[in-house]
Amino acid sequence: MTGSPTPRRTAALAVIVACALVGVLLAPVVVTAGDNATTFQFDPHELEAEPGETVTIDLVVSTHGGYGGEGIDELSIDLEYDSAAVTITEVEHGPMLAAGNDGADPNGSANDDDATNGGGSAAVDGSVEIDDERGTVTIEQQREPSDDGAVGTDTAATITLEVAEDAPSTTTIEIDEATATLVTGYPQASLERDATITIGDGGESDADGDDAIPGFTALLAVAVTAVTLFYFGRR
Repeated sequence: MTGSPTPRRTAALAVIVACALVGVLLAPVVVTAGDNATTFQFDPHELEAEPGETVTIDLVVSTHGGYGGEGIDELSIDLEYDSAAVTITEVEHGPMLAAGNDGADPNGSANDDDATNGGGSAAVDGSVEIDDERGTVTIEQQREPSDDGAVGTDTAATITLEVAEDAPSTTTIEIDEATATLVTGYPQASLERDATITIGDGGESDADGDDAIPGFTALLAVAVTAVTLFYFGRR
């Protein structure tokens, strides 16, 4: 004879469901913590600007290198933006690829021949292609010489942009595709974080639907699911 689920069985099911949902939530954290990935993110990733203003934003790259201790010697980054909201006027190569393989921050700045001296024997040789009509930027960089490659966290490029006078309340600069290649020739996994530019007051009503605490809504769903299953199991 088939009866209704017992409270103990239903409670166990609730725990299983809750654990599964929490696992899904924590999966990105586990991936982010991996030391065999290169992260690409803007600094700051949230920027405030006024219509007509010229601002700069850094694209920061961070890597611990490969499992064998090898660093990276090539970067390829494609950006996308709304050219009706902002115009990217200049991209200056940063010193990230010139870093040593001990994780030390290099000291140096870009010069006019698109090469950056990182304070040691390595330099960054690169090219930039800006297509304002399509709203895209392609950044290619090579460490010269490759040696053991670069390891650490530093600015890969500094981007200068002009905000349009009639720009919307918010716009984004997206990392469409980014690749970091180890000196062994293998690409690393990549993690990207886009930048959001708030223009003027940003439109106060736009934020009403945002999740005030990242992940709170999903965690609340886990709790509601568990409580609901437990409740019906007791009936």
